[in-house]
Amino acid sequence: MIGLRPHRKRLELFLMVLIGVAWGILLSELMRRSHWRNHKDLVRVKSSPFPTSRRISPYSTAPSTTSTSTSTYTTTTTTSSSPNVLASNLFNETRVLCMVLTSPKTHHSKAIHIQRTWGTRCNKLIFMSSKADKELGTVVLKVREGYSNLWPKTRASLQYVYNHHFRNYDWFLKADDDTYVIMENLRAFLYAYSPSSPVYFGNKFRSNVKEEYMSGGAGYVLSKMALHQLINEGFVNSSICSNRGYGYEDIELGRCLRGVGVVGGDSRDEQGLNRFIPFSPLHWYPDAPKWYRPLLYYTTSNITSDCCSNSAISFHYNNAKEFYVLEYVIYKLRAFGIYRIQDHLPARKSTYSNIETKQIAVNNIVVEKNVTEPKAIIQNLSL
Repeated sequence: MIGLRPHRKRLELFLMVLIGVAWGILLSELMRRSHWRNHKDLVRVKSSPFPTSRRISPYSTAPSTTSTSTSTYTTTTTTSSSPNVLASNLFNETRVLCMVLTSPKTHHSKAIHIQRTWGTRCNKLIFMSSKADKELGTVVLKVREGYSNLWPKTRASLQYVYNHHFRNYDWFLKADDDTYVIMENLRAFLYAYSPSSPVYFGNKFRSNVKEEYMSGGAGYVLSKMALHQLINEGFVNSSICSNRGYGYEDIELGRCLRGVGVVGGDSRDEQGLNRFIPFSPLHWYPDAPKWYRPLLYYTTSNITSDCCSNSAISFHYNNAKEFYVLEYVIYKLRAFGIYRIQDHLPARKSTYSNIETKQIAVNNIVVEKNVTEPKAIIQNLSL
């Protein structure tokens, strides 16, 4: 028995080593299979035609492009199928400040939903109100609220934007807090025009006295030059721009801009359909409300019976829920097998030749922060 003990110890040691080797092989195989499974899952996700549920930023980094022109925006071929290439380029090229008029009663029933939806695609978003709101970051104006007081409120808002943000942006959009704006379509439309031209765009209406103006509800956008002339030639002259404490914003602004030589541009599409729409397609489509057509400036018949352009820019009279419905339909919903993308931009247009105006190098305008009587130092002035 004593002679068998060394052999027994050697056998136990051998079995322990054998068991250890077996466990090592087993663990190694399990780890290899786990790594392979994760690799296959990763490949499956990357090659899937369906997006993941993870939310991404509105404009991802644009891939490299090839072009037969020196202009970035004549690109016809890309190394990626990403539809965000032009939108990303335009975001940096056509800088739009969005100025939203709101009121204390609608800060959290309307304005907050702009901040969470289309407002994220503005280069700069500011809310104009008569009361402070930390979540919205409102600019507080010393004005009275109400529909009949919209002109002094709009005037004070434009003055603030000029004093604080003029140099950093090319175009200045005014919208109500129940207006939804498709910023990509706005930038694509504005691409054809120079911010140095004295022009503004919207849905052109005609009042009872046959004066043209842009619908306030549908929103309108002023070029850099238009805002400059409005402030420095119009707001300082009460015979051109009314300084009354009341008035309809869109009509008064139309008179004021016309008085300083700013052109009310035509924003319709090739079919004669309006892009700035003063009603919601969720309420009226395809037929517009009865009050709409009698107000239109352009009376020529459309070549289609539709009410709204396929490249629409804005819709008015939206409630809180409808902001998210439009956001879903425009940016998320896809029909299988149907992939529509507008991958070209309009040709550049020269300034309106029928208007005699001073051509100012607007990028060299330095604003003096004088609230009582704002002025500007103009450099490199050429007539």
